[in-house]
Amino acid sequence: MTVMVLTELNLGDLAFLFGPHLVESGEPQLVVKLLTGKSSDGELLVYRPDGMLLQRRVFRGWSTMPPPLPPFAVLDHLFLVMRAIVMAKGDSTVALIGTACSPGAAVATALARRSWRPVSGQLLVVDRATGQTLPFHVPLDLRGSALESARTGGLFGPETDPGTWRRAEPTPAGESVLVRPELLGPIVPVTARLAPPTLVRICQEDGDRCELAPWAFQPHVWPPNTSDLADAPRYRLLMPEFGGAEEAATLIDDMLQETPCPGGPRTAREHLAGSTTSPST
Repeated sequence: MTVMVLTELNLGDLAFLFGPHLVESGEPQLVVKLLTGKSSDGELLVYRPDGMLLQRRVFRGWSTMPPPLPPFAVLDHLFLVMRAIVMAKGDSTVALIGTACSPGAAVATALARRSWRPVSGQLLVVDRATGQTLPFHVPLDLRGSALESARTGGLFGPETDPGTWRRAEPTPAGESVLVRPELLGPIVPVTARLAPPTLVRICQEDGDRCELAPWAFQPHVWPPNTSDLADAPRYRLLMPEFGGAEEAATLIDDMLQETPCPGGPRTAREHLAGSTTSPST
């Protein structure tokens, strides 16, 4: 799907946010007009190409759910979205689910060192018609221990590079840095259609080892109250309060590479956790 964006925002800012999804040509299926103000919230308007207004909403930034661009709120019949860092390797796709300060980004970085490729830095996008996972290459939001790990590991340099990483507005949780997923390694092509995801909820507690085990939980998705992910395998990744990303990545890599046919019909082995397209801008 191609969306035309009309805005006074800097093109470089949009390129940083949406990377390879930002193109200069194509026949749009939707038109988005974004009006921003320095002293108040902005306004987002979504039109059909014939000028019919589909949605008018307040624009309070890029981190709202559903995200404003692409306008997922009017595309809920096509796409399911959920906050997660998504990685892929071979026929496996994993969605790492956690809080903003969870070590998900550190685990994703460790997975990248094991030949996993970034699919999305912040959002799982699923084609509701096929169940396939779609790439959405927005930046990773690094905070807390994940930020310190990335900084000490040399993922980005000491000086801000507007094309690859930027400091975000400080949050109540502390410093936040946005990092383009290309810094982790080769990303999957925006035209890729990937296997349905395995969901991994990241939790932390006192201890010094990681554990990965089947665990039934209900993910928060848009649109709500849908059953699209009912058959998705679900696991809990228990990590120590500090460190553990390399061990966690090894557990995920070993588990998913042993799971047969994750993109095909679900088998008994794939039901261990119980049953509880690239959107183009």
